[in-house]
Amino acid sequence: MSYTTRELRDSYGRKVDSFRLIVTNRCNYHCIFCHREGLEDVLPYTSEKLKPGDYGFLAKVARNFGVKYYKLTGGEPLLRDDVHEIVREIKPYAEEVSIVTNGSLLRDKARLLADSGVDRVNISLHSLRDDVYRYITGGVGRVSDILDGLKTSLDYGIRVKLNVLVMRSNVDEVSDIIKLAESYGVDVNIIELIPLGTPPDTYKREHAALDPVLEFLEEIATSKITREFQNRPVYVLPSGIRVEVVAGYGNSLMCSACTRLRLTPEGCIKTCLYVSKPCVDIYEAITSRSEVGVIEGLKRAISLRKPYFKSRLSTYG
Repeated sequence: MSYTTRELRDSYGRKVDSFRLIVTNRCNYHCIFCHREGLEDVLPYTSEKLKPGDYGFLAKVARNFGVKYYKLTGGEPLLRDDVHEIVREIKPYAEEVSIVTNGSLLRDKARLLADSGVDRVNISLHSLRDDVYRYITGGVGRVSDILDGLKTSLDYGIRVKLNVLVMRSNVDEVSDIIKLAESYGVDVNIIELIPLGTPPDTYKREHAALDPVLEFLEEIATSKITREFQNRPVYVLPSGIRVEVVAGYGNSLMCSACTRLRLTPEGCIKTCLYVSKPCVDIYEAITSRSEVGVIEGLKRAISLRKPYFKSRLSTYG
């Protein structure tokens, strides 16, 4: 399928080629660090106004402007019974469709996701010890269930990436989680805890500097590259897996190469994780199948994009 592509670029020269779709605010976990995708004052169970076909229409229009990467998130996106239908609707207009999930429902949904054409699942696995895992998730879930979901996804041909949010509670497990990832041949995201949405006392208690982790990766990696998206450093290990570092808070280098927009469950384009307003409402344009309305919304959102360079010292001391 060919497209007439017109790039979307903001006033800082950053192109936009990806959407992070917040398809639900519902979640079956209560993680101590949850930033809720930067949505402020959102009730836990906001209605999911957009249907699978709505997401497909958005992807069809946006593809002509170079938007080709989609990541479905939440909440927990697998709580939507139609999440595989959303993937199927988007897939014809995307080079990659991925899903961020806590993995608790993955074992039972992997086949549907594979059949729908999902390219990758990012599974949050912040500990291999059940007691630490349940502390982090708010008393929910078992590590064995997450590993079952990982294995099932691989069995169905879905690529897997592990998301590991580093805290004082689990920093000593990073090497073990990387070894586990190597045993399955899956890549890893090492993610820094940010204060957004995290209670101040939790952030002060749990925030851990990534320096020791970076030193460890420098020692064991065979090479290091910089990913174009958000200038993320990527360490290639002898096993062939890639470990990517996501340190987004107060990181101007990361902001300068961010190519992503976000869409809320209500059909509002959010320009940055850290910024809630202004938010460009394209719900009516999508549901009425107004291509002009969606294009105008995209352009409006692009014009509002700003680099988020807030100092690390400005929040919680």
